[in-house]
Amino acid sequence: MISWIPFLVALLSLVSQPIQESWIPLPESVTISMPFYTQAPDGNWSLPWQETCEEASILLSYHAVTDQPLDLDTFRNELLNLVDWQNERFGDYQHTSVDQTAEMIRDYLGYQKVRILENPTPTDLKRELALGRPIVAPFAGQELENPFYTNDGPYYHMLVIRGYDATHFVTNDVGTKRGEGFRYPQQTIMDALHDWHSTDITQGSKRVIVFEDRL
Repeated sequence: MISWIPFLVALLSLVSQPIQESWIPLPESVTISMPFYTQAPDGNWSLPWQETCEEASILLSYHAVTDQPLDLDTFRNELLNLVDWQNERFGDYQHTSVDQTAEMIRDYLGYQKVRILENPTPTDLKRELALGRPIVAPFAGQELENPFYTNDGPYYHMLVIRGYDATHFVTNDVGTKRGEGFRYPQQTIMDALHDWHSTDITQGSKRVIVFEDRL
């Protein structure tokens, strides 16, 4: 009898990685382990802390994929360092876009294995999460309808998507002290997903940042 295993191995070697990954069955639920602090680590929501959701989200994700410990003092100091770096690089640190956030990950954190995923579907997001890849995502913050936000929530917001189950995405939402493991309905995440837009956040593109390799 002819064995098909060597043939299949050879065939798979010719297939691109994204196609190989699309064949992987999705688990029913996934939650990536990672640290959690809010973007206001001492509970002070004045500037700059009320505008550091992007910085906080990438720090949590970076320390998850690199398995580096993250204590509160380090987190606080790194937030401030990232604010200074952005002011020097971009001229401002508020309302950082997906492109700018990815640049911050690569050039400040020195982590190159990130990519921007355009117009993702829920299945696209789940596939990345099933492979252990945290996702930093931008939102029209008020459309998230988080009951723990102040007033109606921020115009623009970023958080970490770290898992899913049958009906919800699991997040680390740095915009509230109750944000660790906060679960949003999947449709809410998809509807509210928008990159920065200066005049109408609901017109912002649907795109996310994927930390590709969990080291």
